[in-house]
Amino acid sequence: MTIRFAALELRRLYRNSGIELEVRRMEADDDDKHPGTIYLMLEEQYQASPFSQTPLSLKNDGFAVLDKGEEIWIIGKDERSVLYGVYHVCQKKLGYSWVHFDEKKENRKEKDVSCVQQPLFPRRGNIIETIDDPIYINQLIDWGAKNGLNEYFFTFFLWDKVKKHIEGELVKRSMNVTLGGHSLAFLLDENKNQATHFLKDPVSQETVMKRIYEICSESPIVTRVSLWPEDVGIHQDDYAAFMPGYITFTEKLKSALKDLDVEVEHIVYNAGLEWNMLERSEGTEVSQDVDVLYAYWGRDYSHSIHSGREEQSRATDSLLDWKAETAKRGRSFTVLEYYSDHFMLSELFPPLFNRIREDVEAYKKLGVDGLLNLIVPCHIKRYDSDITSGYPWKWIQQINNYMYAGLSWGKDYEDLVNSYVSTFGKEKDPYRSILIDLERILSAHTFWNVPLFPARVVDPEKVSGIEEREKVTPYLDEVLDFLEKRTPTVRKELLALQTKDNFASFTPEEMLQFYFHYVKEAVRKCKREWQEQGVDVHGL
Repeated sequence: MTIRFAALELRRLYRNSGIELEVRRMEADDDDKHPGTIYLMLEEQYQASPFSQTPLSLKNDGFAVLDKGEEIWIIGKDERSVLYGVYHVCQKKLGYSWVHFDEKKENRKEKDVSCVQQPLFPRRGNIIETIDDPIYINQLIDWGAKNGLNEYFFTFFLWDKVKKHIEGELVKRSMNVTLGGHSLAFLLDENKNQATHFLKDPVSQETVMKRIYEICSESPIVTRVSLWPEDVGIHQDDYAAFMPGYITFTEKLKSALKDLDVEVEHIVYNAGLEWNMLERSEGTEVSQDVDVLYAYWGRDYSHSIHSGREEQSRATDSLLDWKAETAKRGRSFTVLEYYSDHFMLSELFPPLFNRIREDVEAYKKLGVDGLLNLIVPCHIKRYDSDITSGYPWKWIQQINNYMYAGLSWGKDYEDLVNSYVSTFGKEKDPYRSILIDLERILSAHTFWNVPLFPARVVDPEKVSGIEEREKVTPYLDEVLDFLEKRTPTVRKELLALQTKDNFASFTPEEMLQFYFHYVKEAVRKCKREWQEQGVDVHGL
């Protein structure tokens, strides 16, 4: 099915360029040449064909393009990788690009697009927990295939809502689907008490395993289950038993799903900033049967994972320990990052170009098998709708999601940045400089996620300490000074037309100016509230 879709996409993109194209699937006994044809085939078909001259050795998702002038061969390890090859050829031969959700075309053409491409990480995708918006999810799925992603991860409760609207688009592109997340209450029919005491209740565990089996049986596209505990810290009395009990459950789940082609993983995650849920205790053995997903919440994104800062060093040591023990048992190890999480990064959302580049290099060097990016909408407070209700978070999160997708495939950093800023027209160089500098300044606010927990810099109403205010407000002054001096002002008549979801009606340059506008407004509001909070504290 995916090769057929790849052929249709190839015809569509060439036809939109004014070229009528013949696309053929290579048959084993077809040794005739057909000038002006593009052949689509799997690696095994190519190896058996009379045209095979040099044996290929493609990894999963890898593809090769052989450009012979009058004929082109697009060869994939599997059907999805043939689709990747199609988009690569159309990008290089015809000038297409998919930086944003819309499809752009430039007047450029490379004569020879021969190449062999293999992804940097076997597992690359977006985690979508709560976004009940099938139209948007389908946009992400289409965009992800064009940018080399291979997985979409949904909570069970979201999958239940959107499956009928998105499953066909996932199947068409042979995307992997992981189900899980914080879904215990849903699987237990919203019984939160059972979910909280789940690991101590064999009956609840059986109920959950049965429901998961039924859900996976209905959707063969589901390739992995990653069910997480409730998003709360554990009690001190449960430290020793929690992780071994949770791993044992995932092993039982793997056994229950043995008739299905579904992998199982458990998460290592410091819920509530609880280190005992992140660090492996002496009594916790890494499983021989299930994989590991590692997620460190509270990271300071202005520093690398090897920065040497106390909490980051502790988290990195934990990562290295879990990775080493997982490798000994031949299991997969994936890292979850928060590059598109508008809760952790807030409406003071920083571009993370350099951080993602350094992360990808570090994780690859450590032998990490997968890197996933979490997408979380902007958190709207009841009294705060004046800014966040119009904040175009779907467009803004793509600033980092685009860099993540390209770098996790293995694309060149400079090429990606150049492609991104090229969408801003003649002002691309100044905008590039602003975004690079803005990352350094704006990412520093993530340092406060831990000291202020569960508050963030944008939540001064939840903080009562004078010391924090005296440190945060000078920082906000620095950010505001940069934004006012370096970023352009959006025209009022454009702002009057803009809503959070109508980004397709504006140019990328206009959307970038909206982004600068909303960050400036958020910083001003945040600074004002911190100052007012200081007055309230002194008046107590």
